[in-house]
Amino acid sequence: MAESDTSKLRVLVAGAGAFGREHLDRLTARRDVQVVGVADPAPAARALVSARYAVACCLESPHQMLQQIAADAIVVATPAATHVEIALQALELGISVLLEKPVAADLMSASKLAGVVARSKARLLPGHVLRFSRDHQKLVEIVRSGRIGQVRYVNSRRYRGEDHAVRYSDVDPVLMTMIHDIDLALWVTQSPFRSARAWRSDTGGFRSITIANAVTTSGVSCDLRAAWTFLDSALPPDRLEVVGESGSIELDAGQSLRLYADGQKTDVTLTPGDDPLANEIDAFLACARDSRQTPALSIHDALEGLVLADAMMKSLRLDRPVSVQE
Repeated sequence: MAESDTSKLRVLVAGAGAFGREHLDRLTARRDVQVVGVADPAPAARALVSARYAVACCLESPHQMLQQIAADAIVVATPAATHVEIALQALELGISVLLEKPVAADLMSASKLAGVVARSKARLLPGHVLRFSRDHQKLVEIVRSGRIGQVRYVNSRRYRGEDHAVRYSDVDPVLMTMIHDIDLALWVTQSPFRSARAWRSDTGGFRSITIANAVTTSGVSCDLRAAWTFLDSALPPDRLEVVGESGSIELDAGQSLRLYADGQKTDVTLTPGDDPLANEIDAFLACARDSRQTPALSIHDALEGLVLADAMMKSLRLDRPVSVQE
């Protein structure tokens, strides 16, 4: 769309599960957007959307929705295995895409997107929502400022309730939750990875603890942890720690951001009322409205994350360290 076009953006939403509804909550509250269609194969999900959001057109198939309803943008919040085909169809139609994480179930599938994105007039934004968290942005800005010196180590944890193993029984925890930490490590280090070693507790399923160590080509060691074993009422906060040659900074999401540098501890003020998903939607809609704008992160950033995710899952299968390029 032209930059001067002030009409409402026509937006579709593929997937009306819990996260699709998170998008709908924010989209339907905006005055510059009209949600013109929602697609989900589950009749109960479509009925809920019709009742809660007053969306006139709720269809079973995202592909049918794209064929039948004129739109400027689409949010894809369907299961990962369906992401690529929906995104490809939308891009070919000139419809911009916010593609939820993981952008694909594997690297080979995601690679199909790169060429289409390059030649499409529409934009694609991978849904790595923590890139739009103001507190994570503050952490990265401080790292970039040189206050803690050259980065040498990154540590993160992301723990979820045991119900995740039931809700996401078809998606490996590396792709469902650790993919956030992979993207954060790439963002912080600004470096691709050369090796990975992953371990998982022997539970016979995804109700497990996954621990991964990855080393960047620049020599930064990253320890990433995900657990789907907790009771929801007893979850510790998501955590990111970055250690440099002369200091460190650590974020306990929603609780504290602490900088250890120059011989002192500094509590950095958190951003009150921050909504990373709303920020992400803002950034996506700006690109959908004006195709001259460059997305905050690209399909190539998402592909780099999937390169490491694939290596981690290969390490789990083989029970040994692997080269990321194997």
